[in-house]
Amino acid sequence: MPKKRAKVEAKDSIISAALELIKRRGADGVTVEGVAKAAGCAKGLVHYHFKTKRGLLEAVAQSLAGVREVNWAKAFRAPTPKDAIDRSWMLLTTESGDGSIRAWTSLFGSSSILPDQTVRASLTGFSLALGKAVDRMFRDLGLQPRVPPSEIGWLLGAVVNGMGLQILGGADRHELEGAYAAAWLGILSLATPPAYR
Repeated sequence: MPKKRAKVEAKDSIISAALELIKRRGADGVTVEGVAKAAGCAKGLVHYHFKTKRGLLEAVAQSLAGVREVNWAKAFRAPTPKDAIDRSWMLLTTESGDGSIRAWTSLFGSSSILPDQTVRASLTGFSLALGKAVDRMFRDLGLQPRVPPSEIGWLLGAVVNGMGLQILGGADRHELEGAYAAAWLGILSLATPPAYR
């Protein structure tokens, strides 16, 4: 068992090192040699676990998508819609500041880096996770969605990723925060109280 744990830890360490490099440089600027150096391992170990740079990038993309899904679901577990909006805005600005949005855009913005299937699966997973989280929030508030949660998730995914890009591009955060709140007015209008069903 310790040997298996060591393999998993080595693989996770390589993925973490690669993600940190991608956050700073983008996926195109990352090499297997650079990842090995950052992870403190031999280049051969990276190839052992991932075979190719593309295999490594796929693993990093899946890891990043999983982390984002969990973090965004947590942000929506709030007692009020205002708290959910505030928490999710804070998460969005954190992701923009720590390089997560840069990595997301770098990995998923170019189909030449990752297979189309990986891009589709990750974008779909993120949007569906957002939809489920908002649906749960609506139901906790006694609201009924008027459209399928998956459609709300795709809408919110576009808002989140688009706002993240605008923050990266240097847009005024105060104005974007107002626009984010306005987007939420639209999202909240997609639900009705029980009396209006």
